[in-house]
Amino acid sequence: MFGSEQQGKPAKKITLDSAEARGLTVIDLGNDWVPYIFSEKTAGVEDHTVNDYRARYIGLANNRVDDDGEKLRAHERNFLELYGIPPTLGVIYREWQEAEAEVQSCLEKAEFDPAVFTRFQGTIAYKGKNSGKKRLRSARYYQQRLDKAMRKKKIAKGDYAAAAEHPELARLHSEWREVQNEVDVIDHAQRRFRCEKLFVGNKGAGKFEKGVYDSPTTHALARFEKKHNIMGWGHFKRDNLDMLGRSQAESMHQRLLRVVEERTVSAAGILEDGSAAAWRKDFRWKDAAGKEHKLRDLSSEATEAVIKALDLATPERARKALDALSDLGGGDEPFAALLIAVELPPLPEYYGPDMKFDVLIDRGDIWYDLPFDDEGNAVSQPRQRTPRWTLYTTYREQHIPIVHWRTTIGSWRNEVHDDGQVYYKYKNSDVGPRVWKEIVAAPTWIPPASTPPAELLKKSYKDGKFATRVNYDEMGPGYKSAYGLVAAYHIKEVFDSEGNWKADFDNGIRTHGSVDYMSILRRYSHGCHRLYNMNAVRLFSFVLRHREFAREGETPLGFGRKINYEGKEYQIRLKSRGYKYRLAEPIPVEVTKGRIRGKRKAPYEDFIKKPGVEYVAPGEEGVDGEEPVEGGEGVDVLTPIAEPPTPAG
Repeated sequence: MFGSEQQGKPAKKITLDSAEARGLTVIDLGNDWVPYIFSEKTAGVEDHTVNDYRARYIGLANNRVDDDGEKLRAHERNFLELYGIPPTLGVIYREWQEAEAEVQSCLEKAEFDPAVFTRFQGTIAYKGKNSGKKRLRSARYYQQRLDKAMRKKKIAKGDYAAAAEHPELARLHSEWREVQNEVDVIDHAQRRFRCEKLFVGNKGAGKFEKGVYDSPTTHALARFEKKHNIMGWGHFKRDNLDMLGRSQAESMHQRLLRVVEERTVSAAGILEDGSAAAWRKDFRWKDAAGKEHKLRDLSSEATEAVIKALDLATPERARKALDALSDLGGGDEPFAALLIAVELPPLPEYYGPDMKFDVLIDRGDIWYDLPFDDEGNAVSQPRQRTPRWTLYTTYREQHIPIVHWRTTIGSWRNEVHDDGQVYYKYKNSDVGPRVWKEIVAAPTWIPPASTPPAELLKKSYKDGKFATRVNYDEMGPGYKSAYGLVAAYHIKEVFDSEGNWKADFDNGIRTHGSVDYMSILRRYSHGCHRLYNMNAVRLFSFVLRHREFAREGETPLGFGRKINYEGKEYQIRLKSRGYKYRLAEPIPVEVTKGRIRGKRKAPYEDFIKKPGVEYVAPGEEGVDGEEPVEGGEGVDVLTPIAEPPTPAG
């Protein structure tokens, strides 16, 4: 282990005892790091239990394997920060070296001009290849008109700056430039994508039409956004344009700092990210001496301390620091194993090994009305108040918010009726008091019988051909699972008249991570409260660091089901529910009623026919369905359970 004494000075080797005695925080920068939810042993406790997903997490973070565990090809990369799996320092180090040795020279040869991204103001939406070709034709048309007018005015060919200043050509120049700016953005983005090997096929160089916003380009843009932790809809807009205009060194520096933040937050056992402070600006809490304190952004504070200690503040200094750090660790590759000890800002007084937590979920605006009118047309159901998720701790009778995040609630979803046909069903989010009794890492989603068969299958390319296979991505375990990387079950406790516990009821509602990060701000769930995967990983790692629990490990599951779809049979088999931590004391969760909008004041209980769909009367004609196989199990609603069922969130 190495301790950082002064900014810019070489780190010195120290012992763990010495680091702890000096109040330093030990941060794991090694390539085998995992968040606490994927740990296999509790410090000071003989409870080692293998976590099945741990090896896959490490493989993904190190660009060793893909989602299915298959070895990545030489040019392939995993960009999974938005899904809760940041790259390792070893990956960052190699990428930075490649950027210097290969990418930069490729960009120079391609005459890549980052200025085009600042020259353009606006959004370029992907509307298909034909729209992209039309844009290119328009730019050429306006340029030809301008060139012709310039010849008449005896302005030198290519001197568009002079044309812009000419009183009779300025408008024509502006018309051309408006369209050409968009083409330039697409063209130069393609140059960068090709040099960074972000296209699909041809070893990352892809096949695309220059200056046309086609399908290969929008997929490359999506990979670029994921590489740089940008949430996007597949359009060129200000946040990705700004990143496209950054140098290779600047881009790599930002990637490095995000990894450093994740390792720092994990090591410090903190969660506060400034969201609660931004929400409750005037909130103050008092320490034991009666001194008032405002809410803090502990994540940023701690990360800044590490950046300063390791001399990572600028791209140039960070690059040198990486070289120095890569020489310190053991193993056969840079950052194979490296621990550093850094002095971090003191924690708030309310921190401790067994903190008192509770969760408040505000459902926001609720619409129970049908989502269509009498003619079957979609109707608007706007929300001014969006669902919010808040974690609190109680200290000296003070209710202190830790984080305040956006989340989801249930609404109208597709669901299969007993007749085998798909209808609308209102998937309500339970209201009232619940508790968390367990946290499950790498949880498995058990699809209920009402899940449409088509949603349980996927088409994928493997062994040289496309084929339909069981969609284990959604079932898990894995970051694409319906429950993401981690979940907590919302349990309703039932007590008798004397207050004695009688039973637990599980209605299938969870707080969990989600691969569909764009849904958090706009869409609905099946009733669960989704969080960004990276936030869910931080949250539940934090909770486990500050609450007593029993490490129960992998929970065996003998689940099987046969699906019949389009004349073919598919079989699902799931062996584990996930890696379970059972909390010594439940954590209270309160879900508010929210603000009911519209005419209807309660949700529909029945299945609702979808507009425009012809439904087959019972007994007329069969439809594709599914049947349980040996070892399978159904999912009951509000039925006493020994182990919770897990319908989709």
